[in-house]
Amino acid sequence: MRDARGFLERRECGLYWLVDAEFAAPLEALGWPAAAAVNQAFRVAASDGRVATAILALPDRPERIHLRRVRHGGLLGPLWRDTIWGTARPATELRATARLLAAGAPVPRPVLVAARRRRGPLWTAVVGTQHAEGARDGLAWLAMRPEPATLLRGARAAGAAIRRFHDTGGSHADLHLKNLLFRDCDGETDVLVIDLDRARAGASPAPERRMRELMRLVRALHKRGLAEQLGTRGFAAALSAYCAGDRALRNALLSHLPRERRRLARHARAYRRSN
Repeated sequence: MRDARGFLERRECGLYWLVDAEFAAPLEALGWPAAAAVNQAFRVAASDGRVATAILALPDRPERIHLRRVRHGGLLGPLWRDTIWGTARPATELRATARLLAAGAPVPRPVLVAARRRRGPLWTAVVGTQHAEGARDGLAWLAMRPEPATLLRGARAAGAAIRRFHDTGGSHADLHLKNLLFRDCDGETDVLVIDLDRARAGASPAPERRMRELMRLVRALHKRGLAEQLGTRGFAAALSAYCAGDRALRNALLSHLPRERRRLARHARAYRRSN
């Protein structure tokens, strides 16, 4: 069944398949959504310690697909790992990404969900988006020690990208360094917001929510010991690009800063105890 957004949806015994119609034929030529084809794609998968990813080349198409296994994080992570309840979670992510992309958000093109039943209501699933060629996540980008001018350019690009993401109705559940992709080309830097698991696409978030997500990113920098590398100028450049001259928005964001600073201090104490 093909829906209004161009996705083909298929449900049968123990299988759920949601795919961009343009990619259905080349994926089926590789055996998707059969379990053997999915497992083959992940045989040489990379992992960031929490979730396995893989890059899939397609026959007769230039695009490659970035695949990510859907996994539980937080306290349930070690127990549930890649077992999820039903298929609503990955399907919602794919459709939310499609809505945001259509609205002009800086997000990757959503391509597929392939899910298989384990037992009863328990499933395992993979989400695929178009691979951003030549891009690095924020952690890898900072690890390259970009020169000051490039660092400021990247900070401004990140601030502008997150602003567009929010303005088009995006709300991210876990905004951190690895969920921003940086791509430098010809003196310009582009940034994509990725991993929209549990993200929302709807009305633009209120300033309180926006500031909470921005400060989650700031906390991630502190947790990784990278806040000094970005420095005061870098933070200022990102905030300036996010606000883009909108004084009312800037003031609304800063009104929530005292609370976020207290949250940052609590997290900093927790980081020190854990180390």
